[in-house]
Amino acid sequence: MTKDAIKPTKTKLREQGIAIRSALDPAQRQHLDESICKHLLHWAASMPGQRIAAYVAFRGEPDLMPALRQMHELQQLIHLPVLRPGGMEFCRWKPGDPMHHNRFGIPEPADTPVCPAEQLDLVLMPLVAFSSHGIRLGMGGGYYDRAFSFRQSVNVKKPVLTGVAYMLQQLETLSEQTEPWDVPLDSVLTECGLQTFRE
Repeated sequence: MTKDAIKPTKTKLREQGIAIRSALDPAQRQHLDESICKHLLHWAASMPGQRIAAYVAFRGEPDLMPALRQMHELQQLIHLPVLRPGGMEFCRWKPGDPMHHNRFGIPEPADTPVCPAEQLDLVLMPLVAFSSHGIRLGMGGGYYDRAFSFRQSVNVKKPVLTGVAYMLQQLETLSEQTEPWDVPLDSVLTECGLQTFRE
């Protein structure tokens, strides 16, 4: 059997990442989420007035909502992803805004202004696994890779692309699974703080 034949596939790695995340008990998950939110708020305090895209937690992703509410109070401009027939857009969100569910059951802002992806300053991206080199494995839809394909240019530095995960989701075998269209992370935020991959 060749080396390529025994490589874990993206599907297997995705299943592994989701299983690891799902195995957390509620008390442990709450503790880790609180740590991630604490680090996020400390980091966001240095970015007043910036346009920040985040997400609504789904299938065991770290829950950023407590931090997002506080960031709104600190005058951060929060945006959440909205799925469209042609891909994904980022729409303004503030606490109390009406939401509807997309075809995956994820809440999205309803009828709020869109911020073009190129005009965002920071994007907090969900993932199922990441590597120490900034490789991100998502749910498989390719929405983030398509939305931020322009970041593959060496001359484009914004928005900063930051994965949000638990440290136990770090899988080094992802290094064998990169594709030309994969957009790497600039950093990852975990319960241990911010890990930067590239300036």
